Amino acid sequence: MTPGLASLRLSAQTLAIGAVGALLAWALSMPLAFLAGPALAVACASFAGVSVNIHNRLRDTCFVLIGLSVGGLVTPASLDAVAKWPVAFALLAALTLVTPYIIRELLCRGFGFSRPEAFLAAAPGHLSMVVALTESLGLPLVRPVLMASFRVLILTLTVPLAATLVGVPIGPGLPTAPLITSWLLIAPQIVAAVLLGWVLGKLKVPAPLLIGAMTVGAGAHLSGLAEGGMPPWVAQTVLVIMGSLIGSRFMGISLRAILSDFSAAVLAVLGSTALAALFALAAARASGLPFLDVLIAFSPGGLETMIIVGAAAGADPSFVAAAHVSRLIVLAVLLSAFAIRHGRTPPPPDRR
Repeated sequence: MTPGLASLRLSAQTLAIGAVGALLAWALSMPLAFLAGPALAVACASFAGVSVNIHNRLRDTCFVLIGLSVGGLVTPASLDAVAKWPVAFALLAALTLVTPYIIRELLCRGFGFSRPEAFLAAAPGHLSMVVALTESLGLPLVRPVLMASFRVLILTLTVPLAATLVGVPIGPGLPTAPLITSWLLIAPQIVAAVLLGWVLGKLKVPAPLLIGAMTVGAGAHLSGLAEGGMPPWVAQTVLVIMGSLIGSRFMGISLRAILSDFSAAVLAVLGSTALAALFALAAARASGLPFLDVLIAFSPGGLETMIIVGAAAGADPSFVAAAHVSRLIVLAVLLSAFAIRHGRTPPPPDRR
């Protein structure tokens, strides 16, 4: 079997597992079942030693379609709220700066992490940069990757459930648009989203295809060029792909490593989420923005995942996306400063 066919077969196998997880989660009435179910099912399959993976082209297609779906939810009211954002963003920057230092102390004191390793593991996002810095500085790679993967999985499962428990209705997938857009209007948006995503990628913008598609989708709807949303089967299918992608991040990590650091990951998620809630409460009171919107925007989940969760919960997608991108910019500066400072001292020996 050629490498290309093997990769497609592996993606099909992963999506089949994810689809079963989605159906089971839907049957159990799990909030955001089409995302959380596949994430949990594929993660469990990887724990059991099953090979799982989502092809990069399929992943990119998923990002474009999700971006257009979520971008279509942006309303003129989103633009009216922009004036309230600076206060929230200032508190978000402060949250991003303090979180790695506080969580680092928890990991060092309670779980024997080295200080540099704990700092990178505690970063609330920007996994690709964390991995690159970890490798370039000669630090152990397993723990930072594992902590980031656990953080995304735990928040994917718990945030929709928590929102449901406090009375925010969340269905099994993204909200269904009352009007379905014609593919004659969707196709040009896809082309424009890919082109804009390519430009944003050259400019080193995080998640360029997702952000590009959200921008195109929002622009098309706000300008009146397009009305309605994606066909429901498209919007929910891409959630299954996205959930399967989240679960596949555990591929290649040993069960021993997962078990040994699971409690550390849970504590780190609880600590960073508690900090996010405190700062979100202050930001909501100072800016007048809805607390749920700010909490999801401040939560330390993956950019793509939290945008989806926010859309499902009815949060302003433009604010949530802008907040997570802003956080990644602040985090990039912080991690760069850490790399410069740490690069002046020899790395500790790898004990793992």
